[in-house]
Amino acid sequence: MAFVIFEKDDNILRVSLNRKSVFNAVNTQVLRELESGIKEHSGDSSIKALMLFGQGGCFASGADIKELTGLDEEGIRKFHRLREKTFSLLEKFPSPTFAAIEKYALGTGLELALCCDFRIAGDNAQLGVPSSKLGIVESYEYITRLVRAVGPSQAKKLIMTGERIDAETAFKIGLIEEITPPDALFERAESLLANIVSNSGMAMRLSKKAVEVCMKDPNLFYVSDTAGLMVASLKAEDFKEGTKAFLEKRKAKFK
Repeated sequence: MAFVIFEKDDNILRVSLNRKSVFNAVNTQVLRELESGIKEHSGDSSIKALMLFGQGGCFASGADIKELTGLDEEGIRKFHRLREKTFSLLEKFPSPTFAAIEKYALGTGLELALCCDFRIAGDNAQLGVPSSKLGIVESYEYITRLVRAVGPSQAKKLIMTGERIDAETAFKIGLIEEITPPDALFERAESLLANIVSNSGMAMRLSKKAVEVCMKDPNLFYVSDTAGLMVASLKAEDFKEGTKAFLEKRKAKFK
């Protein structure tokens, strides 16, 4: 049985975690399947959006603690390397990505959501970093992602208290971008997907790249060819179609 399901529908890639019996806890097999599937689809320029969610009414409850407690030091190092390699692939996926969060996004599950460009959650969702309650120190990469999302003070509070926070609190501190009623989460997700795929895939990919460069070091973007991305977009067919549709007062039909 596949623990991660990849379904491509026209311009959309839907990725779901499928370990319902353990609230989609992340183990080695989950990471391997995620890594393989993301690699397979990363070069597909027809994909305009990726949605990540969990089967069985839950996003992801965290790492599989039963597996982790059975690993020796080298096994833990291998797990971490695989986790970071996989999460980095998701983070660098060329097209827009977002996580639709039901019920739990805890520990490694929250980090997985943080690797997406943005997150929406049902108002019954619980998010948190329970590592301190388990005697675990999170990785530098995880902490970096968390700090980028909520800032150092909120990151410290989440880590040091180990508390689960509700969707409203998560929204207030910038951990998620939208809250919906639980039964409307996927309706809203599909609406977002429709909005995203109606836009120029080329423009979104280049814009995502520009944001990532600025996040790493704004000065790097400033001293580089700042006009390069704009020039690339102006030479593309999407620009011709977008401007033509604007002048003709119709909706653009991007490929």
